[in-house]
Amino acid sequence: MNNRTASFRLGLRSGLILALAALASFAAQARAQSLGSAENFGVLGASTVTSTGASVVNGSVGVAPGSAITGFPPGIVVNGAIHAADATATQAHADFATAYTAFAGLVSPPANDLTGADLGGMTLRPGVYHYDTSATSGGILTFDAQNDPSARFVIKIGTTLITASSSSVVLINGADARNIYFQVGTSATLGSGSSFIGNILAYASVTTVSGTSVTGRLLALTGAVTLDSNAVTYPGLTTTPTPAQLLNISERRKVQTGENVSIAGFIITGNASKKVIVRGIGPSLTGVGPVLADPVLELHGPNNSLITMNNNWRDSQETEIQNTGLAPTDNLESAIVATLAPGNYTALLRGNNETSGVGIVEMYDLDPASDSQLANISTRGLVETGPDVMIGGFIFGNGTASERVIVRAIGPSLSGMGITNALADPTLELHDGNGALLISDDNWQDDANQAALITATGMAPTDRLESAIVATLPPGAYTAIVAGNGGGMGVGVMEVYHLK
Repeated sequence: MNNRTASFRLGLRSGLILALAALASFAAQARAQSLGSAENFGVLGASTVTSTGASVVNGSVGVAPGSAITGFPPGIVVNGAIHAADATATQAHADFATAYTAFAGLVSPPANDLTGADLGGMTLRPGVYHYDTSATSGGILTFDAQNDPSARFVIKIGTTLITASSSSVVLINGADARNIYFQVGTSATLGSGSSFIGNILAYASVTTVSGTSVTGRLLALTGAVTLDSNAVTYPGLTTTPTPAQLLNISERRKVQTGENVSIAGFIITGNASKKVIVRGIGPSLTGVGPVLADPVLELHGPNNSLITMNNNWRDSQETEIQNTGLAPTDNLESAIVATLAPGNYTALLRGNNETSGVGIVEMYDLDPASDSQLANISTRGLVETGPDVMIGGFIFGNGTASERVIVRAIGPSLSGMGITNALADPTLELHDGNGALLISDDNWQDDANQAALITATGMAPTDRLESAIVATLPPGAYTAIVAGNGGGMGVGVMEVYHLK
């Protein structure tokens, strides 16, 4: 063997040794990183946690040392609990602080310097990567574990992480969301409608724009976590899906007088009483035309008996309403907190002194863990045109499994119940929480497959011109829109039944 060959082999061996040493060093560093008790949290903030709209967090939600958590409800926590500056949140924050320091200390080789490059379009293999300043992702970021289920990925970012609207993260060859970490030097912002996978460890804050879904954790060391109608699932162990429940019903439309006030109905089934809050909203609405200036709310029980009524929410039950986290934002709006036995109930919204305007009547389940559930929710009122069609919302939550529902739009058959000016030919649309149309229907018998499903429920409308949809829906927020075919107007009913 000549000297050149020996030198080549020695150099090759040294290179392999250095490469293996680097891999071993990364593996040792990676094993040393642990989120501790923070692993049980889908969302953990330091100053505040705020949710707008119907966010669903699978995993606990916590804040420490701050104590403010707002927006739950209408936001939903599944497979976890809310911890506001309690011992659990305080320990989780301490464990997260330790983990943040450890991740920040990981060594990234020069070849893994991504500074100035867009993460969108990249395919990354296991390792530690870094950005000296900010990082962006404008497309699809792929993590390739190369068939190693324990492979770890760490991206260290000097300042901000910003993802574009509709951007996404994809996992291939065994990559696991539990092993993907973004250590962010300041703040992270996830764009609207994006699909993000990984654990964000931000020094300052985390903000998710409307419609973003996250499989991972959102952790902010010194600032706030802000959600807006998002789905966050922490990457814990796989569990058997638990049944979801109907948790909320709301209706927005122009509230008039007489028969054309706004009416929302709900049925409580089971063996225990259920605590609910019913709200009448008007003055705080924006961008919807003339609003209902002074709503009055009535709650009726079985046999249409009046249980209670409210004009201005601060007049009575002020403290109890505030404690729900769902107090109206205007003093002229109405709210009622009640604990109700199983049975049929109706909430009626009208204007004080026979006034009219756009208003919302809504009901929230404040006790989803009780041995009772909402089996049916419905709204009735005058369906007009344009922005004054009937818009009904509902939320599925307190579980992880998808559930079957039937949604109905009733009109012509109301004439036989003494309702004058019934909606002659209703149409029905079902939208998801981002406003995307899922399915629509005019006459329920038009689609043979849907007609068979509808008939099998035993809840088919009695008039062929009425509308119905059977759908299987994951937990989240949904909107049903009832309008008149060809611009028709009249009194209509929107109903949602949970099929079990």
